[in-house]
Amino acid sequence: MKANSLEVVYRYHMNDLYHYLLRLSGQPQTAEDLVQDTFIKAYEHLEIYQGENVRPWLFRAAHNAYIDWRRKERRHIHTDPALMEAITEKVEPGPEELFLMQEKIAGWFKIIETLPERSRHIILLRDYHDFTYQEIAYILGESLTNVKVKLYRARQRVKEVMKNEM
Repeated sequence: MKANSLEVVYRYHMNDLYHYLLRLSGQPQTAEDLVQDTFIKAYEHLEIYQGENVRPWLFRAAHNAYIDWRRKERRHIHTDPALMEAITEKVEPGPEELFLMQEKIAGWFKIIETLPERSRHIILLRDYHDFTYQEIAYILGESLTNVKVKLYRARQRVKEVMKNEM
């Protein structure tokens, strides 16, 4: 990755990183700051970039920026469900479909918020951002087996809660 291509990488991945960090932090301003921190770190570490897939590399930097921020904050953050619904709008289906989809997504995010933090990271990275298990293991610095186990348990918990709510 060359310095002039960092702008291209920024434009391509900035929205995904922002949404990931927003879901973790629950605060738009914090997510914006963490995205900026992520790209500042990426710029500072251009010389050690070894040509690996840039998306997992950036998400790992974002994850580390979030962990650093979280350690400084040392408090639990509650996410506003209305904000999450507004962010998840990507396609313009009909009004009924949109309402049902928003309700389902809001419910899913509400359930995800109840999971332990590490499980929440894993399920968001896999089921919302479509990372592979290997990429998630790299981003979070965990073993592949640990990622698979935590993802399975998180999905089981989500399924159980959704079943009980219906």
